Amino acid sequence: MNKVIDYHKKKLPFISIIISVYNEEKTLRQCLDSLLGLEYPSYEVIMVNDASKDNTLAILQEYQQKNKAAKEKIKIVTYSINKGVPGARNEGMKAAKGEMFVFTDADATFPKEWPLKLIEPFLENPKIGATGGRDIAPPNQPLIERCIDYTLTSFIGTGGLRGAKVRLAKYAVTGCNFAVRREVVQKVGMHNEKIRWRGEEKEWCQRIREAGYDIIFAPESYILHYRRISLRSFWTQTYKSGKARFDILKVAPKSFAFIHIVPSLFILYLLITAIFSFVFPIAVILFSAAAIIYLKVLVLQSILGTFKTKNIASLLIVPITTVTMHFAYGLGFIRKFLHD
Repeated sequence: MNKVIDYHKKKLPFISIIISVYNEEKTLRQCLDSLLGLEYPSYEVIMVNDASKDNTLAILQEYQQKNKAAKEKIKIVTYSINKGVPGARNEGMKAAKGEMFVFTDADATFPKEWPLKLIEPFLENPKIGATGGRDIAPPNQPLIERCIDYTLTSFIGTGGLRGAKVRLAKYAVTGCNFAVRREVVQKVGMHNEKIRWRGEEKEWCQRIREAGYDIIFAPESYILHYRRISLRSFWTQTYKSGKARFDILKVAPKSFAFIHIVPSLFILYLLITAIFSFVFPIAVILFSAAAIIYLKVLVLQSILGTFKTKNIASLLIVPITTVTMHFAYGLGFIRKFLHD
């Protein structure tokens, strides 16, 4: 709390927290309650209702009229045709008044100091164009959700791309927790709405870097973000991420890193060596070697995941969530490559 008071003297910038919401009635109330309780002196919440078909809009309106503080803080943008997250966030930026745009999701809750930790790097360095924080699963969630969370944030799972200390590519913000200066948006433009389903912030990061700005990971800024609660929905989410990565590389080729195509190359390697194993004995050896190495990596991943989740059942679940993510992403990328 003392640090917040100290930063008051530095005149913290007015920020606009922008959230695209689509059929979020299950988590929206707790999200709004959390946002209204933030310890940040000057902010607004722009809720963009992206043509929801459930009670999302009614809940937003209920909260906007709930009390004077909520009415002052919450602004609703709504329309009847779904634009997708990039389009919705662009509409939110058009309505925002803040010096900084902060982006997150409606299926999350927030520590009171969350936006301050995300904004702090901007106060010290004018070259910083964007910052990103962590997203972690809320405590006491089902084990499958905690295993998915571990898989998403582990080095073996994603190569450290979600903000780990060691990364196999340049840091790019995670879409559920990041901030961008208004002046940067005015210089590089808004989200590319052609990248409709996932990963639009990755392409944005590349444009921000090319404009001469730095992008900083702020590990102390974290949100509690609900994960997919079934392997099927996790597969679908990750498959879309693989497809989106191809779209990102197509419009921003300089953002390419070898790690982006490793899952796809691994799948193709297994497929080719498996097919040729019927003809060439050496192919059997090559296939078996790769499979054995991958199995050993999965064993290591399951052990580390078990320590993280503190549940022995993770020994069986983490390998499944890891394989799901690697193969869904890789197949999504291959599918998009062949389609385009």
